[in-house]
Amino acid sequence: MVQVVGDLLRVAGIEVRAEHPSRPIPPDASPLPSSRTIGLREARRLAGFPLVTPAALGEPEEVVLADRVVTMLYRGGTVRFDQFDGTLEGGFLKTTPNAEWVDLGSVAPVAIWLPEPHPLTYVDRDQVAHTEATRLAGPSLVWSSAQNLTYRLEGLGTLEEATEVARSVQ
Repeated sequence: MVQVVGDLLRVAGIEVRAEHPSRPIPPDASPLPSSRTIGLREARRLAGFPLVTPAALGEPEEVVLADRVVTMLYRGGTVRFDQFDGTLEGGFLKTTPNAEWVDLGSVAPVAIWLPEPHPLTYVDRDQVAHTEATRLAGPSLVWSSAQNLTYRLEGLGTLEEATEVARSVQ
């Protein structure tokens, strides 16, 4: 599901506000609630939705389950692939004036590319923004599937590379 209301973009469970951040980003962000490192097999069992992996990145070096978000880490943790059920309320809040629409073709008709570092805040199921977990996120590509699963690919420096990786998700 994609919505545009004024300066607000929403792709399933991720809300992007087209504005400059209103407060400074904490230097040391806390981990997401109930964050723990697990194996990919266990993550597939516990996620509550079908997990996918980007073939272009290979096997994840680390998998983290936090509340309802599964994060796969690659390239020494500099690239992360988050996924969660986008039908749930909450998700992530991003604040940046430079978001742009992207067409991923058969992967997703609409995605959002955030080319510059930006604050990322986790919002839980009860709509509570966990500002203690706010961190500076790198360039990110956000999209959702026809099954309302939300994907967030962070840490690839160009739209071309991010698009290539997104199209390899299986």
